[in-house]
Amino acid sequence: MKFIKFLPILLILITNSQAQQVTLKDVLGRSVILKKPAKKVLLGEGRDLITLNILDPNPVSFLASWSADFKQGPEYADYKKAFPAIEKVPVVGTNAETFSVEKAIASKPDLAIFSVKGHGPGQSHKEIIMQLQAAGIPVVFIDFRVNPFTNTVPSMRILGKILNREKKANEFIAFYELRKKRIADRIGKARPARPKVFIDMKAGTTENQFSTAGKGNLSPFISLAGATNIGEAVIPGPLGQLNLEYILTSDPQIYIATGLDTFRGRGVVLGTDISVTEARQSIKKRVSDPVLSELSAVRNGRVYGLWHLFYASPFNILVSEAVAKWTHPNLFKDVSPEASLKELNQKFLSVPMTGTYFVSIK
Repeated sequence: MKFIKFLPILLILITNSQAQQVTLKDVLGRSVILKKPAKKVLLGEGRDLITLNILDPNPVSFLASWSADFKQGPEYADYKKAFPAIEKVPVVGTNAETFSVEKAIASKPDLAIFSVKGHGPGQSHKEIIMQLQAAGIPVVFIDFRVNPFTNTVPSMRILGKILNREKKANEFIAFYELRKKRIADRIGKARPARPKVFIDMKAGTTENQFSTAGKGNLSPFISLAGATNIGEAVIPGPLGQLNLEYILTSDPQIYIATGLDTFRGRGVVLGTDISVTEARQSIKKRVSDPVLSELSAVRNGRVYGLWHLFYASPFNILVSEAVAKWTHPNLFKDVSPEASLKELNQKFLSVPMTGTYFVSIK
């Protein structure tokens, strides 16, 4: 009789527990089950803090522990100013090699969020994954770097679900897909000639080397914008190096450098606290290289710059807007990546992205 008396309460508890349970597949197709949405996470890629800011005005409140890679950039100072508690968040390493499983477990996260490939542990670090899972810490994979054209929207859905921020995730996805569709529809209808693009990533930071996007990474975003990335045909992975002979033979009509605020004094600079003038000067210095100065793109002044971290960010759709504007200006007169960034700041980021993220040498 006593059991029957308490049976309704037991059924309510079971029902509530089932209602809170989160079941999903990550971008690798792995099944992940959480007893309830995560309140504290281990962030394997520190720079994904900006991504969490899309979902919540206080992203630091989600951190049980994290990788220190984000601390190396000037954006960290803005987050530290907004959220002083960030200084007390335990650090588990700066990359996969220095990652401490012991520190990760000690921080007691509800969940570990890893990128498929990046600064922190990725899909190839099976031992780390197994150790965390053995300690009762589920691991979920997202991807804004290897195949972001396919995985950005699913990754945002995953984050929204595991953090109980689905409404905000869906709002961002609507922002994202609206821009993606607008570009695709216009290119599909107009079918313009596709100029060749050389995207010189981390431009000028490594002497006599030309890093660029291959298959995956930013290539599909360049293609969406009605252009062709010259690296896609010869680099099998998402990122790689081009040799000088291939660049000269391809003779791209559009040159795009990517840069970071941390590249001051050694390469092209864009991003937080970088002025348009400083960005332009750094790009002009780069294209004064005797090899690059011979390219049609440089001779014709079709030279541009992008923030380097677009290559590993859910804001990657702004690359398509910028490239579409640069390659087909008449078709995209009303499109402004700067306006999109402003809207992104207003609608989603409590710590806004300030500085120069797109620039033309003219």
